[in-house]
Amino acid sequence: MPLSKDFVSIRLDEALKAELQAAAGLERRSLSNFSRLLLEYAWAQYLKAGSIRGLIEQYEQQQHIIEKSGD
Repeated sequence: MPLSKDFVSIRLDEALKAELQAAAGLERRSLSNFSRLLLEYAWAQYLKAGSIRGLIEQYEQQQHIIEKSGD
């Protein structure tokens, strides 16, 4: 039995939408498919971090490591 899919609608500013469309084009994917993959990846990262605060802390730690490696 096929999985059902729901529709999600979000509002984006024009610049972000254009960037997402360009990236989707580079990946040869539709904007819908590209966005779904990004959302699934982001959701997995959120679950791993446990919270938005955890995601931000992980990002900041990664940026700190990158900055140190550039020294």
